[in-house]
Amino acid sequence: MWVTRSTSLVTPILVEIEKPSKRWFRRDGRPTSEFTEAHDQLNDWRSWFARDGNNALFRERFLFLGEKYEDRPLEPQYVLIYGRESEFGIGGGHANPRGLRYKRDQQRGMNESFMTFDALRPRFDHSNSMTLTMTARGPEIHAFSPVYGTSTGVGEGALLLGDPHDALYRSVMISDERRAYLAKRWSHWQQRERQRNAGPGHAYVRQTGIE
Repeated sequence: MWVTRSTSLVTPILVEIEKPSKRWFRRDGRPTSEFTEAHDQLNDWRSWFARDGNNALFRERFLFLGEKYEDRPLEPQYVLIYGRESEFGIGGGHANPRGLRYKRDQQRGMNESFMTFDALRPRFDHSNSMTLTMTARGPEIHAFSPVYGTSTGVGEGALLLGDPHDALYRSVMISDERRAYLAKRWSHWQQRERQRNAGPGHAYVRQTGIE
């Protein structure tokens, strides 16, 4: 799950990822049982959000950075990543691949997207991304994006998420020097946030941009 937020909306993006070797359709043009089961996972998520009380539960468990998002509507999106685009081309095993691609797309439900593994690309602009794990004690950092950088806005989240060292150790494609620097800046913004919370008499300088 990936949660995005804007001034008017909170959008949980729930992603089901299946093996790229799985087929969308059988040779007779009927959906495979693997595709049907994978697609049904999106239905499970949709029905969960539709049940009374679950929207409030989601906000309590996953929107943990303050009260400013409590009154913004939830609009979940559901993504299925499955199979290969080559199945719908010449040599893909189907007599009418274009027709089956159209048939596949007509099976998308409300707020659903279908993607093949061929559509996945790295996003190097995610300089503030991290992966979190929800525990009984609250959210914990699992790993940072390889292009992660601290900034003036990390203080509140840094205080909530605590010590970043284990997550930095698990993060890939980051040098030891970069890990040490990020840990130092993380601590710096934690301290600045503590000072800000201490009262209006504590002034401090903020920089701009990603460090």
